[in-house]
Amino acid sequence: MKRNEANNKYKWNVIDLYPNDKEFFNDLDLYIEKNNLLLRFKGKLNEKGIFIQFLKESMETDKSISKINHFLKHLYVEQNNERINNLESIYNNKMQQFDGKFSWISEEVKNIGKEKIIELLESDEELKYYKNSYIEFFKHIKYLLPQKQRELISKVSNSSSIIYEMYEVMRFKDNEEKILIYKDKEYKIDQKFISDILTYSDPIEDQELRALASLKYKEDNNFRKHTFAKIYESIVKEEIESAQLVGMKSFKENFFDDDDFSINDFLELIEFTSKNSNVYYKYYDLIKKYLNLNKFYGTDSSLELFKKEKQEFSIEQAKDIIKKSLKVLGEEYINNLEYCWSNNKIDYFEDENKSTGAFTVNSYNYDSLISMNFTDDIDSISTLTHELGHAVHNLFAKQNQPRPLNGFSNMIAEVASTLNEHLLFEYLLKNEKDEKKKLTLIQNRIEFIFSNFFSAISEAEFEYQCYEASERGEVLTLDKITSILKDANNKILGKSIFNRFDKNSYKYGWISISHIFEQPFYIYKYAVSIAVSFHLYSRFKNSNDPSEIISFLKDGGSLKITELFKKYEFDCSDKNSFKGIIEEVESLVKTFDIILNSKNN
Repeated sequence: MKRNEANNKYKWNVIDLYPNDKEFFNDLDLYIEKNNLLLRFKGKLNEKGIFIQFLKESMETDKSISKINHFLKHLYVEQNNERINNLESIYNNKMQQFDGKFSWISEEVKNIGKEKIIELLESDEELKYYKNSYIEFFKHIKYLLPQKQRELISKVSNSSSIIYEMYEVMRFKDNEEKILIYKDKEYKIDQKFISDILTYSDPIEDQELRALASLKYKEDNNFRKHTFAKIYESIVKEEIESAQLVGMKSFKENFFDDDDFSINDFLELIEFTSKNSNVYYKYYDLIKKYLNLNKFYGTDSSLELFKKEKQEFSIEQAKDIIKKSLKVLGEEYINNLEYCWSNNKIDYFEDENKSTGAFTVNSYNYDSLISMNFTDDIDSISTLTHELGHAVHNLFAKQNQPRPLNGFSNMIAEVASTLNEHLLFEYLLKNEKDEKKKLTLIQNRIEFIFSNFFSAISEAEFEYQCYEASERGEVLTLDKITSILKDANNKILGKSIFNRFDKNSYKYGWISISHIFEQPFYIYKYAVSIAVSFHLYSRFKNSNDPSEIISFLKDGGSLKITELFKKYEFDCSDKNSFKGIIEEVESLVKTFDIILNSKNN
């Protein structure tokens, strides 16, 4: 189903926040007026009572823009909406008047001093929860540039951020429907078709069609691969130069924290994974041998191995399965779950100008929103389960932590979402009697771990080496980027078992790794998160007591990342902590091999 055909309850309704432009501009003008009023505090923050007054007015000012920010999120699901694109442009242009106007704040906070700031915050019941934010500020104060330099940087920050926006525009805006003609038959190539053909098509008869369909689906990336390479090089250089500008010796100081997840933790995780990835090759070798194909392409790797009728699920059926799988977490969890999937909180179906993939958008003042592309299958149920994990986590944190402690980092966030997928798999496998369907579930589970742990680490190594090369002064040409990608894959995953249908496709495969463009050094955090969530899941299986999981969700961002994980007995600096997820996938591949051989014989 396409988004424009769906019932309204299955779509976001944030566009209804502003039925007309006049209301939008009224709120925008009010926000600008409040921002101008904040300028009266310049040079006065050190006066008695002024710092607290300034913080409270700043918080109220931020609240006044939350409606506009929530409204503009509609562009995630309809990127070619002319009205909202115009309003966003006007908003951005009007906000440029404040470029550099608030750079004095950091300098004045610095002059007040850490001890005095903490004392002031602790004396106020509402603001005391911001203490940790200011402790972090003073921790990094050595990187605080003089005010005039910060004013200049602030004035050019909008133009420098355009390079990030270009990736989104190139990937998703102005995309046209793709048609593939194969053996005199016409195929409309969208995400649902790709999902179906990579899973349910005939291994031999449809092998070429799978490969051609995948190439057609990604052909925009191929046509623009050199442009994407230049965009990525610009992003990497901008990040490195920004770090150097504030006095950092390396990009590593910006993306890794010695007091939390350090660069040594990262490098040791890379090394640990490279030494424990033999299972990756073993699994795909089993599939290759079973399919008995002369050539084995990446587009053959996710095929269901036994011919059976595809199971299709409606959204309501999917929700019923999810609710049953998560019921073990207790009534409080289920109540929050049902709230998070109530009408208009999830945008389910794909569209040509909707962002691909699935994601959850959080807000301090509004409910979480989920966007996905539902394709009626088990994979879609898994995706929905994952995103609901985020939404429920956000809700628990809001219910139990004051602002800003109800916000948390990506590494914490992905624990809740992947934990849901562990529970979904357990429920599906437990309730499946058909051995062939069990094998498919195990296959999906293995690929889930491969994608979110092994492949994530491989992509993180690729990203790290790109930054290392750029910092050494090397130019990130398309050939250089693809060479780094090949080396990273070989290091983490070993020699590739796949043949290439198209010898040049690897040159643009990296373009689909959106996080390297939009959230540098996010990917490795995903791998850490899935290891933590498996740790919590294993402990729950042993105890049948969900209280520890609910406690984790309620903790929100009240502790530092590694401190929070240690609270639940997962130590990021001890690589033994990651053995559990490795042992799980090795056990799954062994079971997969046994069942596959029994069916084959």
